[in-house]
Amino acid sequence: MSRGRSSVFALTLSLLPLAAPPLAADDWSRFRGANGAGVSTARGLPVEISPQKNVDWAVDVPFGRSSPVLAGNRIFLTAIADGKLTTLALDRASGRLLWSRALERSETATMYHGNDSATPTPVSDGSNVYVLFHEAGLVSYDPSGRERWRRALGPFRNFYGLASSPVLAGDRLLVVCDQAVGSFVLALDKDTGRELWRTQRPGRRESYATPVLYPGGTDPRQVVIHGSRFVDAYDLVTGRLVWTLPGVSAGPVSSPALAGDLLFVTGPDQQEEPIPAFADESAKHDANRDGCLATAEVAETWIAKHFGFIDQDGNACITAGEWSLMMDELGTSDWGVFAIRLGQDAPKIAWNYRKNVSYIPSPLVYEGVFYMARDGIVSSLDPATGALHKRDRLSRDEKMKVYASPVAADGKLYFAGVEGHVAVVKAGAQWEVLAVNDLDDEIYATPAIAGSSLYVRTKGKLYAFSQSTRAAD
Repeated sequence: MSRGRSSVFALTLSLLPLAAPPLAADDWSRFRGANGAGVSTARGLPVEISPQKNVDWAVDVPFGRSSPVLAGNRIFLTAIADGKLTTLALDRASGRLLWSRALERSETATMYHGNDSATPTPVSDGSNVYVLFHEAGLVSYDPSGRERWRRALGPFRNFYGLASSPVLAGDRLLVVCDQAVGSFVLALDKDTGRELWRTQRPGRRESYATPVLYPGGTDPRQVVIHGSRFVDAYDLVTGRLVWTLPGVSAGPVSSPALAGDLLFVTGPDQQEEPIPAFADESAKHDANRDGCLATAEVAETWIAKHFGFIDQDGNACITAGEWSLMMDELGTSDWGVFAIRLGQDAPKIAWNYRKNVSYIPSPLVYEGVFYMARDGIVSSLDPATGALHKRDRLSRDEKMKVYASPVAADGKLYFAGVEGHVAVVKAGAQWEVLAVNDLDDEIYATPAIAGSSLYVRTKGKLYAFSQSTRAAD
């Protein structure tokens, strides 16, 4: 455990509650709702949905992988529209566009094809919205779309692109920027954009998980981050490292879930298929025998898809040393689902489970059951012990690759697949599929739940579903 030094003044501050503006009980104001749990108290949600069934409204939206958030009468999204980094505000009741604001890129990043600059989900304090773009940094808009402040970040050395979403802790806006070198976590004053603290994260390489606050509820004291190979907690007031836990998965994509004093993090085996030795790849592809794999030499190989990750110095040529760094980062035997017991002097791993572990979708704990999805296979576990309750497919007839994180309310869980299917599951240890719906468009974003409505963003549309029978306009 690392505690670091802090002044008496800073310690006194850390004991004070962080004031926060009131949010409506049914707001879904950040990625996966309250503290990223993915759970809502909403009732009366639909089981069957389609472009023609139980849809209150459907509107065209530009593409982005970020998820919708709701605050008051507004829905906020980010997107790439006409090549610009765009923030949209829509009317919650009708889907009508209230305003759209576009930013020019401050850089043009070379990024993995499966990601883009509009992947981080916005966060709202109930009226204002805060957005993060890999190629621009942080921007805050007021309810009318007026820019309040802007803060440049980067350029980043993260080939797969930033995906961790900003979160609010009272008056503090928190952002995790893990990358190949120079990782850090940052706290800004949400009203001015002024930097309150910045803590470097040495030894923490690329990760994509959105943090959670601990304890949950109205008086958190720490921000907890699942980084590559480590889980770290920082004091919200000072940025001081409070504790660190090594021995967890590398390169996490899914975000942690907190249930009481149990924290759940997931990460698969990064070497399910062994990575070839550099000497073998060099013998096949190093045409000029200079001991370095250039971009053109590996253009038609698997290496090309991940070149920017392996090429640490960005000089368009991979050396044996850079290959070794990649092997060291991905070669950990520590992987799976980890249940971590908090609330003691030092966090402790309560259990570890290693079958069909979710990679991109975040796990979820709902009504005393832990759930995770991996390529259309859902596992339910006992959150206290890790004992398996049930593992089965969401659909026998439809291919489901799930990237969006599951959400839950009204005794149901919603799993959205890339191919456009939304499986609705009756919650329980022995869960059962109630319906598999087809929206006929790709889905990357995590749905949002508020009131008695389910909001689903597809590649080209945003839907609001409820148990109404009105047809889409």
